[in-house]
Amino acid sequence: MFRSAISKKLLVQAAKKDASITISSGKSTQRKNDMQIQCCMEGLTIGGFLHLIRRSGILAVFMNPLGNAIKQQSEERVSWHTYAVYYKDGILAVYDPSFIAGIKRFDSCSGIPLAKELVKILRSKGSNHKLREIWLGGGGNNGLRCQEMTRKWIEYEVVVKRGVDLGNWDKRVGWIKQHF
Repeated sequence: MFRSAISKKLLVQAAKKDASITISSGKSTQRKNDMQIQCCMEGLTIGGFLHLIRRSGILAVFMNPLGNAIKQQSEERVSWHTYAVYYKDGILAVYDPSFIAGIKRFDSCSGIPLAKELVKILRSKGSNHKLREIWLGGGGNNGLRCQEMTRKWIEYEVVVKRGVDLGNWDKRVGWIKQHF
C-alpha cells in the first residue's frame, strides 16, 4: 500500500494521536494502541483501517473489463478499469479516474457498469438500503493509470485524511451530483 515514506509517516502520526486520545479517555489501553501502531509501521493491514471505514461507511474498489473481456482474453490482453465506490446513509459516491466533467446523468456514464448495477440494486423494492443521491468525481486518467489513481485517492482519503471528508461531496471541486 505504501509507495512513499511520507504516506506511511502520516498514518503512523495519525495513529499515535488517536492512541493518546483513546488512552486518556479510558477507551483503550497503552498495550492495545502500541500493537495498532506497530501494525501501521509494518504497513497498512485490514485490521488497521477497517475501523475507519466502519465509522465512515462502506468503501469498495470495483474493477471491470473495458470492452468484450472474452474477446480480449483470446488476444491474451484484457484492459481493466478500476474505480472506488463509497456508500453511506443513502448517498453513493463514485471516484472514477476517467470521469468526464459535465456529465450530469448517471445512466449516461460509461466505463462503470458495476456501479450502475449497484445503483439498480439499491433502488430496487427489496433493498434494505436506500439511495437518495449519487455523486461522481475524479478524472484526468489517460487510459493507463486508473488503478494507480484509485489507489492514491483511497490512500489520501482513508489513510492521510482518515475519512474526515468522506461524505462532503457538495464541497468538493469537480464532484457533480448526478440525476438518476
